[in-house]
Amino acid sequence: MLGMSAVHAQVMPHQSGLKSVGTVNCASSTCHGSIDERSVTSVLQNEYTTWLRQDPHTQAYAVLKNEQSRRIANNLGLPAPAHESKVCLDCHSHNPPAAQRGPRFDATDGVNCEACHGPAEKWIKTHVEPNATHAKNLANGLYPTNDPFAVAKLCSSCHVGDASRPITHRIMGAGHPRISLETDTFLALQPPHYRIDSDWTQRKGSFDSAKIWAMGQLVAAQNLADLMADPKRNRQGILPELMVFDCHACHSPMSKKDWTPKLGSSPGQARINDSSLLMLQALLKGAQPALYPALASKVEAVHVAATSPASSMVQFETAARELQAHLKSLQPQLASSNFNTAQLDNVLRELLNLASEQRLADFAGAEQVYMSMSAVANGLQSRGNSVLGSKVSQRLPALLAYVRNDEGYDRNAFQQELVKLKASVVSSKTPGGQ
Repeated sequence: MLGMSAVHAQVMPHQSGLKSVGTVNCASSTCHGSIDERSVTSVLQNEYTTWLRQDPHTQAYAVLKNEQSRRIANNLGLPAPAHESKVCLDCHSHNPPAAQRGPRFDATDGVNCEACHGPAEKWIKTHVEPNATHAKNLANGLYPTNDPFAVAKLCSSCHVGDASRPITHRIMGAGHPRISLETDTFLALQPPHYRIDSDWTQRKGSFDSAKIWAMGQLVAAQNLADLMADPKRNRQGILPELMVFDCHACHSPMSKKDWTPKLGSSPGQARINDSSLLMLQALLKGAQPALYPALASKVEAVHVAATSPASSMVQFETAARELQAHLKSLQPQLASSNFNTAQLDNVLRELLNLASEQRLADFAGAEQVYMSMSAVANGLQSRGNSVLGSKVSQRLPALLAYVRNDEGYDRNAFQQELVKLKASVVSSKTPGGQ
């Protein structure tokens, strides 16, 4: 994997000052527009075709013209239609400033090649040179999508929003569909346009889905802490920015009397959407237990500051900034960690424990724990020596039924199913512990 210094030096594609030349430049059949995979080259050469025919990102711009998008734009009072508004285009297309668009650039392509791989002004020619290297491509502006932290940061910037592309409760209240992300799961659902083989790993490093999951949870937690700590973003008039909170803490039927002391300090209090923080705590508790107590303490301080009657906004922001700084300090430690099978087995057990500990307050936590178990179990199965990973994978389809519909989520039923799953696998041991 890339070193952390390389990631820090690489800005995200939408923040690059380089020129975007247009996806059509990748479409030649001798480049990436072949109909079929090529077997005589180290790349498939049908990447553009796969994107064009199968990738939902190609439709991201088109949906801005449908009735739902028109309604959202009207509800927000946008001065232009959704397909012409920056707040929509920033995530539904690759949307560089006019001065950074080449003559063949087409914004209607949606989330195109350069939206993920970076503006190609400098690397489009050099990446096909005989002496081209991945390091040289990165230096010329190619985005390191092979790096787990970098790819999680990029995906989350649109799928849950960040400071550069904020998604607010006003946008959601105007009618935008509910948003969520688990990086490894979402990547696995994309049509593959690369082959992980010896050539790929030689040029770009190892590919580890469990590491991608871990970095995805860290980035999600960092984005939440950034939002809570920023006084320019954490307020919505006299109210806090409600994207901080779990949607279903408020959007739940009045007849659903589901409160329990485990889920809040008193009835009626909105709960922070701490699903990523729960996953991150499970990761540390299972894989690096020495790091767990400090994170748990910082998270608890934020919850207390958010719900205590004696707390002020200043105290809340202070607690959020301390959590923000702590999450940043964890980044190099987790990025440099190569989790072994025994550690990931322990992480799976900690994810299962969340149910018996009554910590899955709302649908967001349940959804994340399902996707997280799937990501970790798949990572373990690819290594081939985890009995626990295999058993959990076999039981996941039964668990999926409980998280298919957020509006029909039954917390007790989901947790009971998770407790049953735990009982069925609790005695599993990993051969050799490596």
